[in-house]
Amino acid sequence: MSSWKIWLQDQPAHTMIAISKTDGDLFALVTAALVLLDDRTGTPVDAWGDLRSVVLAPAVTAELFVNADERTIDVLRLVWVPGLGA
Repeated sequence: MSSWKIWLQDQPAHTMIAISKTDGDLFALVTAALVLLDDRTGTPVDAWGDLRSVVLAPAVTAELFVNADERTIDVLRLVWVPGLGA
């Protein structure tokens, strides 16, 4: 797991900043979930299983592109619904 690299695109990075300014506990939970991502995480949503949708916390979901050959995960979209709580 530790050899996988997680890459945040612009929108997810801005969302993480917004979460950190509003809810430190949720930020820590989402950060931990991102660090622990591996090739078994999430549900494949395309024919190749590269694009995955995952729940990182009760209020946060993400769309990921998983490249198993390069051992990289690109976080393409992060959706946070404030008020749902962690």
